[in-house]
Amino acid sequence: MPKIHQKKIVWLLCATILSSQPVFAQDAAKPETNNTPAAVAAVPQKITGFTLDDAIAKALLQSPRLKGFNSGVSAAKGEERQAGAWVNPEVGVEAENVAGQGAYKGFDSAEVTYGVTQEITIGGKISAREGIAGKGVEIASLEAQGAALDVIRDVTSAYADVVAAEENVRLATEQKELAEDVLKSVSVRVGAAAAPLIQKSRAEVERSTATIALDKAIRERDITRKKLASLMGEEAFTLPLDTTAFFAITKPELPALEEKLKANPDILKLNSSLEQSKARLDLEQANAIPDPRLSVGVRDFRDSGDQAFLVGVSLPIPVFNANRGNIEKARSDVSRAELDNRQMVLDVGAELTSAHERMQNAYVQAETLKTEILPSADKAFRLAREGYGSGRFPYLEVLDAQRSLFGVKQQRIEAIREFHSAKAQVERLTAIHLGSIKNTGQTHVE
Repeated sequence: MPKIHQKKIVWLLCATILSSQPVFAQDAAKPETNNTPAAVAAVPQKITGFTLDDAIAKALLQSPRLKGFNSGVSAAKGEERQAGAWVNPEVGVEAENVAGQGAYKGFDSAEVTYGVTQEITIGGKISAREGIAGKGVEIASLEAQGAALDVIRDVTSAYADVVAAEENVRLATEQKELAEDVLKSVSVRVGAAAAPLIQKSRAEVERSTATIALDKAIRERDITRKKLASLMGEEAFTLPLDTTAFFAITKPELPALEEKLKANPDILKLNSSLEQSKARLDLEQANAIPDPRLSVGVRDFRDSGDQAFLVGVSLPIPVFNANRGNIEKARSDVSRAELDNRQMVLDVGAELTSAHERMQNAYVQAETLKTEILPSADKAFRLAREGYGSGRFPYLEVLDAQRSLFGVKQQRIEAIREFHSAKAQVERLTAIHLGSIKNTGQTHVE
C-alpha cells in the first residue's frame, strides 16, 4: 500500500475517534457553568421535578405508620378519661323470714331490705391513676412526634437513594454508549489492520459488561423508587425527581448539637416514662390502704307495716395482703427507669457524634473527588483516547482510563448519598424538623 494512502487512513481514523467522543467526557472539560452534577453546587438551579419537601409532605399526610401512632394517642386519651372514674355503686335486695314454718310461713312475716352499697376510693388512688394516664398521653404524643421524625429521616434518605440510583443509571447509560463507540473505533482499526483482533474482542466484552451494568442500575433504581413510594403510603412512584438539592451539599458544622438533643422526643419520652413509673409507685402505696364500703338502705317489716333505715360500713383488714410485693416492684421500676434514662442520653450522644462524623467524611470525600480526582481522571481518559487514536497508547490504556473515570463519578455519587443519609440522621436526633411537624398538624402533639 502506498505511504500516502496509509497516511490518509491514519488521519481518517484519528478524526473518526476524536469526533465520536461522548458528551459526558466533553462536559467534564467545560467550565463549571453547565448543568453537569459537578456544577450544580456552584450555580443556582431551577426546580424541575418532584422535590424532597414534596415527598416529606406527602409522607406526613399519607403514611399508615403515622396514622397508627395517632390512634395510639387517642387510645391514651381514652384511658386518661377512664382513670378518674369511680367504682359503680351496687344495688341490692334482701328478704328474710320467708317460706318458713308457723308464723314465718309464706311472705307475711318477711323483712325486705332495699340498699345501695358504694366503695369509697381513698388514699389518693384516683389522682395516682390520673397521673399514670396523663403521662401515658404524653408518652403517646412523644411517640407520634418521634415517628413523624423517623418518617422525615427515612424519606430524606430514600429520596437521596433514588436520586443516586437515577444518576447511576445515567452513568451506566453513558458507559454503554461509550463502550459501543469505542467498539466502533476499534473495529475500524482492526479492519484497517492497525490493531490486533484481540482488541476488538476486549471491546465487545466491555460493551457486554456495560449492558449488564445498565440493567443492574435500572433494577436498583426501581427498588429505591418502590421504597420511597411505600414511605409515602403509595403503591408506586414514577414522577421525575429534582436533583438540585442532592448536589448542593454544604460543609457540616457542629454548633452545640448536643444541646439540641434535649428536644429529642425519645429523650423526653423517657423522662415522661420515669414520671409515670413514680406515679405507679404512688398508686401501689395507696393500694396498701383498703377502700371502705358504705351501705345505705331501707328495711320493710311486712307483718307490722313499719320501715327503718339501715346504714353500714365495712373495711377490709390488711392482714394477709399489704401490697408489699407490688410496692417493691414499682420502686424497682423507678430505679430502672432512671438508669435507662442515663444510658439513653449517652447512647444518643454517641450516635449523634457518629452521624456527624459520617456527614463530615462524606462531604470531604465528595468535594475531593469533585475538585481534584474527577478532573484528573477525565483528563487521563481524554489523553488516552487521543493517544490511542494516534497509535501512541495501547487499547488497555483507554480501557483503564475509562473505568477509572466512571469509578470516580460513581464514588462521588455514593459519597453525596452518604452525606444526605448521615445528615438525615443528625436532623432526626436533634429534632430540627419538630416545629414544622407541629405546624402541619399531622400528628397529635401536646
